[in-house]
Amino acid sequence: MSYWTRGNTGFPLIAAAVLAVAAALTGCAGLPPGAQPPSVTLSDFGIANAGIFEQQFDLRLRIQNPNPDEFKVDGIAFDLEVNDQPFARGVGNQTVLVPRYGSGFMQVEAVSTLGGLLRQFGRLRQGEKPVFKYRIRGSLSIASGTRVPFDERGEFDFSALASRP
Repeated sequence: MSYWTRGNTGFPLIAAAVLAVAAALTGCAGLPPGAQPPSVTLSDFGIANAGIFEQQFDLRLRIQNPNPDEFKVDGIAFDLEVNDQPFARGVGNQTVLVPRYGSGFMQVEAVSTLGGLLRQFGRLRQGEKPVFKYRIRGSLSIASGTRVPFDERGEFDFSALASRP
């Protein structure tokens, strides 16, 4: 009679637990053990192409490395929210070496639909303060084949520009 047919469930449960722990520990693999996750923020935002059904934006993302070891990013996939509303989805496959305790920049493309654009114009027409709040979340692909998640927020108040002398 085999181990598996005797009704012993201890080994399969232990094996499943070991696999779950191993999967959790590899979340930042590709980065050295104990490394801090990188941050990804919006550095520049431009309109590439605007059509009726789809708008394309060129984004420049800053990837900051708070660690003593450099790493190489070779891809990114992300969602962009603007003023707490879904706005665009983006991807990039540029290779960027992010130096230790430094920053690297990645040019990416994001695509929005007409609905995302109309939601933003609707806010401005309602007289809301011209603030650009964003949330960018997704994952970086580290050259070693690992995906590292990120979730960052930022804000820019356009009214500050209008009040300058």
